[in-house]
Amino acid sequence: MRRQLLLTMKLLEVVQQIYHPLHIFWESRRTNHFLSGVLVSVFVLCMGVALANYLGWLPEGGLLGRLHFLQAVEISFTLLLFFEMVSLVFVIPQSIANSIGKQIEILSLVLLRSSFKEFSHYQFQLPLQSQLESVYKMVSDGVGALLVFLLLSVYYGVQRHRAITEEGDRQEFVVLKQFIALLVLGTLLVLAGHDLWHVLRSGVWVQSVDRFYLMLIFADLLLMLVAFRYTLHYPDIFRYSAFVLVTVFIRFSLLAPAYYNALLSLFSVLFAIAVVYFHTLFIDGRLAYINKNQPPAK
Repeated sequence: MRRQLLLTMKLLEVVQQIYHPLHIFWESRRTNHFLSGVLVSVFVLCMGVALANYLGWLPEGGLLGRLHFLQAVEISFTLLLFFEMVSLVFVIPQSIANSIGKQIEILSLVLLRSSFKEFSHYQFQLPLQSQLESVYKMVSDGVGALLVFLLLSVYYGVQRHRAITEEGDRQEFVVLKQFIALLVLGTLLVLAGHDLWHVLRSGVWVQSVDRFYLMLIFADLLLMLVAFRYTLHYPDIFRYSAFVLVTVFIRFSLLAPAYYNALLSLFSVLFAIAVVYFHTLFIDGRLAYINKNQPPAK
């Protein structure tokens, strides 16, 4: 028993030694400036390649030969989306509510990227009437992203953070969540590497956002099971389980066709708001009941 405890303490110490430097590095101002420079450089480079294609300087059919001006926006947005996914990793140890909020933020960016992706297929030499379906999809994704952004402010507004662990167990619980966050980061890097290898090999960009959310479902489930180590209170169990369901709904929205994806995204955010609001209502009601029925002090 003592040996198992020592191994656990050693594992937690190693996790902290890995997680904290990564967190400080990612959140630093220097890193933010570097990432901004990467985004600008990628956008300018893509625009340069698109200009070379327009002038006929590059052979057609290759990986670079198919790139045009509007796709530069989509590529830059995809890279921004990847950076936001990495940021999500460092939100996971804070709280599951904040993690869900970050997932919703990424969802709004996915909808915006879908709108820009549809815009990248727009043919300006053709009349608008022949491309109305593409325009409708752009409007649907854009309005969906805007409404998700609006509802996200409501979600953060109704949040009320409350520790579910005792003071002595809090640090251990945080380190376990950091360990799960590192697993998510490793998986994300593997997915990004697979996407890059696939595009270099086949010339077709297949993005793994939906697979990333599938992985988040398992991560949220693992967080829920770990939380049971520290609390068995019904409202907390329900809240954690319902938040896992929010991630499931978000993944469904990523797999849904046009129009339905925006509707499912809005439903996911509304469901998350309802979980937070009714959990708070339940806790307040139970505390009021306990205080009302508590015997008077003698």
